[in-house]
Amino acid sequence: MSFSKIYDYKLRAYFNERISDADHEYLFYSYPDQEQNLRVLTLNINEQDHISLVRWHDLFDRSLFTKMDHPILSITDAERLIRLLSLMFNVFDIHKDAAYSRKNLCCVYYQYQVSHLAEGGNEFSLTQDRLFFLHQLLFELGLGDDIYDRLTIENNKLMYSMEDAQQYDLHILIDILHEHINKNEMDMDTRAALGKIKILQGQLVNFILGSHDVYDFPYDDFNKPFAEATMFIQAYNSNKNRVLEVLIDCINEHQSPTEQFISTMIWMNYSYFVLKSNPSEITYFKCFCKKKPGVFMKVLSALLELRFFVDKSSFTNTGINYYLSRLKGVK
Repeated sequence: MSFSKIYDYKLRAYFNERISDADHEYLFYSYPDQEQNLRVLTLNINEQDHISLVRWHDLFDRSLFTKMDHPILSITDAERLIRLLSLMFNVFDIHKDAAYSRKNLCCVYYQYQVSHLAEGGNEFSLTQDRLFFLHQLLFELGLGDDIYDRLTIENNKLMYSMEDAQQYDLHILIDILHEHINKNEMDMDTRAALGKIKILQGQLVNFILGSHDVYDFPYDDFNKPFAEATMFIQAYNSNKNRVLEVLIDCINEHQSPTEQFISTMIWMNYSYFVLKSNPSEITYFKCFCKKKPGVFMKVLSALLELRFFVDKSSFTNTGINYYLSRLKGVK
């Protein structure tokens, strides 16, 4: 099973409370520490043992890195890579606690844009935005800037900057790391499990980058193309009014849960790619809604409740203070 299928299972779990168990040869979802609102991707080691992929480093003694014998890896490099290759698997977490809803939403948005900007090309020079989204994703997954700032994307490869400032393809570093781990004594089941994990780590890098394994939302929604950044920007630059009609459609109160989800992705594009750098564009939207009473207030409320790179202070000098003052309970 590809990670796209596992990711699809994760998203379906948010829309279906009674979803069946994930069907995979040796991967499944478990509940860590009896947390009924959290499920994590887990590897079967044998009939009795399993380990969550985020805890893969529990399979070996971390002290083995005190004697690094590879000219590339230092102890610090090894520890950082272990943490990176652990927490990246949090992208598959199913966390249904309401307190995590915004984090879930941001993670899905960032992963989608990073992977689809690779697939669809880069007509609008979105290289820096793609890297920014990758860093934001890794931050949401629990990594600090001491790790994610070392990552860049070059020719659709994830490059990692080592302590000596040299950059290496993360796939190569995964091989080197596991080569060192495998020199140590361990039972056959553990060795086999680490072999599977090594493959999964490489596949995860490809999944996040959208290389060989690109996930797309399977929902039948004719607005869905506008969820992808390149499509959204191209449409906004060529036919702004068409995109504004889509944005108004995104506040339709009769949307299904999946349509609401796609609508939120589109709103996030508008917030990030248009309003973040040019908040005065909101006045064009206001004029566009002039013959549609009440629509602009709904639009503005939706934007501010989302709080994605814009808030009330973003619009203080755009001439819409009257509308801002009428919004209560929105920051």
